[in-house]
Amino acid sequence: MSQFLWFLEFPQNVVGLLLRMAFRQKPRLRFRDAVVVNLGGSWGAFTVCDSIFTDETYFRDDTILRHEYGHRMQSQRLLIFYLFVIVIPSLVWAGCFEGYRQKHQVSYYSFYTEAWANKLDHVTDLK
Repeated sequence: MSQFLWFLEFPQNVVGLLLRMAFRQKPRLRFRDAVVVNLGGSWGAFTVCDSIFTDETYFRDDTILRHEYGHRMQSQRLLIFYLFVIVIPSLVWAGCFEGYRQKHQVSYYSFYTEAWANKLDHVTDLK
């Protein structure tokens, strides 16, 4: 990645590097140009720039890794705006609307941040 693009993704690059350093003893693998870090437990996955952090279940799940890589591509496209366009809305959707999703039978992956990530990496099995 060019230094200029690295700078334009600066906030998420710094957070990703700090998290990878904090969890440097955890198992990891490569997925394309991203580093996947297994944090253990059972909670899901999230992506910060070229770092994908997963639980035990999703660590080797190709479908989830492709979805998370879609977030990687969003970061590359949105650069410094990724935080405001994807991260904050996605955190709110994940953390505050579980009851709404269950009551109205709405898929987590129907929200624009998640649907776009699926579309970017052609994930069709998460609806």
